[in-house]
Order: sequence, then structure tokens, then C-alpha cells
Amino acid sequence: MSPLSFWVSALVGSLFLPTTFALNHPQYSGLKVAQNGSILEVTFHNPNSAINLWGQDFQNDMTDLVQRLQADNETKAVVFRSDVPRFFCAHVDLLIPDIQTIGDRFSALMWNVSNLPQVTIGAVEGRARGAGNEFLMALDMRFATKKESLFAQIETATGLTPGGAGGQMLAQTIGRGLAMEYVLSGKDINAEDAERVGWINKAFDNAADMYAHINELTTRFGFFPRGALVAAKNGINSFSRPPQENYLNDAAAFASRLVDPLVPQLMGRALALTNNLTLGEVELNLGRDLVLLYTSGN
Repeated sequence: MSPLSFWVSALVGSLFLPTTFALNHPQYSGLKVAQNGSILEVTFHNPNSAINLWGQDFQNDMTDLVQRLQADNETKAVVFRSDVPRFFCAHVDLLIPDIQTIGDRFSALMWNVSNLPQVTIGAVEGRARGAGNEFLMALDMRFATKKESLFAQIETATGLTPGGAGGQMLAQTIGRGLAMEYVLSGKDINAEDAERVGWINKAFDNAADMYAHINELTTRFGFFPRGALVAAKNGINSFSRPPQENYLNDAAAFASRLVDPLVPQLMGRALALTNNLTLGEVELNLGRDLVLLYTSGN
């Protein structure tokens, strides 16, 4: 399927969904959803990954959910979280089927997430790297606990490039110089430093304080007219978000890197170092340990 087809199918799919309140969501494989009035909570839970990899189920489930939210004129805010200890979303699953087209599909999804009419909030209690961080950058707000939360764009170390405008959103959010530093190096940033540079809105000492703050915000949003929230979001997005063409360009750049013969070698080394993308010291400290792809002798 061509890149344009992914974008057209995502947009057309949303046009024919009925407008509804408290949507009757299907049973997702990688997401848990709970509606509380005008607030929707979405929990990332990959049952096949102890590090919450962004796999095919995440991609399919999020695509379906976003299409439903595009047609939902009652939900005012969506809070995204994870129930996997120490991880929000580690990164894309390197073993995902049709990885040659994931850039197109992921980029289209990130654009649609950034364009949702609802206020979108990330509640982070662990590591968010690669696709996980790109997803967070597509949201309107990001909050995190100081313990365990780390953020990174790791693609460059594996011979790739962020495929869903994550690097561009970082440049818009923290500035060109810092975006260059973190995207090109792939190193982690902790929650306190991320708050200091504007990567996230606020870092909290514990999860209770974070969710209390988020609940206070979403309660306020629940009082306000939905049309006003949408209009305000659109105004901010018109200034602060890259145009749709840039998302397509990122997807094309990602695809172009996949043909470099070095990339499969680096992916193979990454699979070996992480014991096939399982929970361990390398995944816990991936921002630090990316250089092992070049120095470990694999």
C-alpha cells in the first residue's frame, strides 16, 4: 500500500463512523479503555512484552481508537498511561511484520493523534523511547514521575531516523540545539531534566501527585465547552505543530534508511544485546548502552 493510501484510509475511515458519546469500544489486544463521563483513560498494555513494545497490536488498536475519537463529539480529554512496570513504551518492536511500511502507518497515526479534537495527555511512569516518545510528542501535554521515567529518540543509533515527526516536535518544543543533541545521540533524559527543558510539562515525586494534577486538569476541561477547547487547540497547533507534509517526509526518510545494508546488521546486534527485546539491563539503560551496538563485538 502506498504512503498516500495509509493517510487516505485513515481519514476516510473516520468520516463514516457515527458521532457518539461514551463509545462502545471493542476489546483491544494491546489497549485497555475506560470512559468516565467526558474523560477517556487509555492504558497501554502489550501482553506479549514486559517492556511494552510498540507492536502490531498497538498500531492496529491505536488506529482504530483514533478513528473512533475523531467521530466522538462528547469526549473532551483522553489520558494515556501504561500499566507495565518501568515502561510507558520501550520502542517499536523490531520484529513487527512489514517493518518496511511501519513508517508510513505510524506517521499517519501520529498526525491523526496530534489532530484529535480531544485534549490528549500522557501520564508517564517509566521509559518512553523511540516510538513511545514520538507518541508522547504527538500529545498535547506530558506529565511524568521522577522515578523510572526516561525519554529518548534512539533511532539514529540503529541506522534509522524518527519516522513520526518526533524529532521535529522536539525541535518545536525544546529548541533546535537540544533536539539535535538528543535525537542524534539517542541518550536518555530523565523526568526532572525533561521538565526543565520543556520536553514534559511537569515531573512529580510520585504517581499519586501526578494523577491528582491530571485529574484536576481534566475536571476543569469537563466543565468547559468542547467547541472552545477544540478551537484553542487548533490555534496552538497552527503555530506549534509541523505541517502534514513534514510527517510524510519523515516516513519517507525512515523508509529510505531501511535499504542501507548496515541497518539489518544493527538490528541483529540490537536483538542480541537485548535478548530479543526482553526486560534486562540493556533495555532499562538503553540510552546509555546504545554504543554497545558498535563496541560489544556482536
